[in-house]
Amino acid sequence: MIQPLRTVHRREFVTLALLLPAILLAGIRARHPGTGLAGRAPELPPTAHVVRESNRLWMQHSIATKFYSRSDSPKDVYVVLRPMPPVNEPDLLLYWSSHTPQGNSLPSDSMLVAPYKADEAFALPLDRERAGNLILFSLAHQTVFDVAKVENVP
Repeated sequence: MIQPLRTVHRREFVTLALLLPAILLAGIRARHPGTGLAGRAPELPPTAHVVRESNRLWMQHSIATKFYSRSDSPKDVYVVLRPMPPVNEPDLLLYWSSHTPQGNSLPSDSMLVAPYKADEAFALPLDRERAGNLILFSLAHQTVFDVAKVENVP
C-alpha cells in the first residue's frame, strides 16, 4: 500500500516542479507594463517660464519649489520640487487640496497629482482661486510627510 502512494507522490512533485515555474513565467509575461501613474507625469514644456519660486513653502522640510507657466497657456501651471537634502521617505505621493490636512489623514477633496520624484514637473489641477495645499503623503507609512500652503499662483 505504501509503495503505490510513494510513486503517485513522486510523479505529482515532478509535475509541480515543472508546472509552477511555467505558470510564474506566464504571469510575468502577461503583465501590462506602463499602466502605473509613474508614466503620466508631463514633461516641462520648452516655452515654460518661472512664475514663482520659494525655499520656505514646506512646513517641516527644506524643499525648493518652482512654479512654471507657459506664455501660450497661462492657466497651466507646473511645479518642480527639489528637496535639500534628498528625501529618503518611501512611496511618496503628491496631492493637491484646497483644504489643509488635519493630523495624518488627507482631506476629502485631495486630488492625486502623481507619485513624487525629485526634479520632475507636475501639472497642478488648479481651480478658480488658484490657491491650495501641496501635500506629500507617505503611502508606506500612511502619514502626511509634509504640507506646503500655496497662495495665488499667477
